[in-house]
Amino acid sequence: MVLPIAVEDVKREVKILQELTGHENVVQFHNAFEDDSYVYIVMELCEGGELLDRILAKKDSRYTEKDAAVVVRQMLKVAAECHLHGLVHRDMKPENFLFKSTKEDSPLKATDFGLSDFIKPGELYFHHAEI
Repeated sequence: MVLPIAVEDVKREVKILQELTGHENVVQFHNAFEDDSYVYIVMELCEGGELLDRILAKKDSRYTEKDAAVVVRQMLKVAAECHLHGLVHRDMKPENFLFKSTKEDSPLKATDFGLSDFIKPGELYFHHAEI
């Protein structure tokens, strides 16, 4: 964490987590600590695993349209909450959503706000996909 840009990135992510904490579909932020080498972010424990893993586990039975609608609705609630706070997530993908528990009806929680940023009026935002 010696590069100023890395420090700024982590500070921005912590600020974003603080801004969004309390939303039912965003992983809850508890605190952040740092030492000479690292920043430690303490967040809610989500024991249900990644959305991607659940999708892949259902490869034979597949997600029903109803199941997919429940998941997508929760993801869109996160996007809407971000936008209400003047934020763009910029990395919404199944790997960045965790289930709170292993229960089938567990709520989904957005995580990894490392590419997120506050919207600056008049600026255009593009995300370049990795190839």
